[in-house]
Amino acid sequence: MIASLTPGARAVLRRIVEMGGTATYDEVQQHFADHPTAPIPRGKIGGSLTSVKAVQRRVGPAGADHLLQRDERARLHHIERVSVEGLIRAFALADSRPDLMRRAPDGQEPSPL
Repeated sequence: MIASLTPGARAVLRRIVEMGGTATYDEVQQHFADHPTAPIPRGKIGGSLTSVKAVQRRVGPAGADHLLQRDERARLHHIERVSVEGLIRAFALADSRPDLMRRAPDGQEPSPL
């Protein structure tokens, strides 16, 4: 699934994983607003998070729970612990085999975080 994400959505998902699987919308937005190598404008974070769900619907198993759970009132994003562990392994594979990842729109290799 992470190979199908755009580089920006992959970076946002990776950040949530790095934070232990739980992050507020504001924490994610703040991190990428001033990121030195992969900035994402504040207005695009919501689209990046939504694209994670869209990719899961397209490539994930039918009827699977959403990978990224969202509590709208608390503006909190959460990934189940078992999924966090799987994503850590997937990101390690992605780091060792960047040729498996979707490229940036300009055709460049995605930049590592």
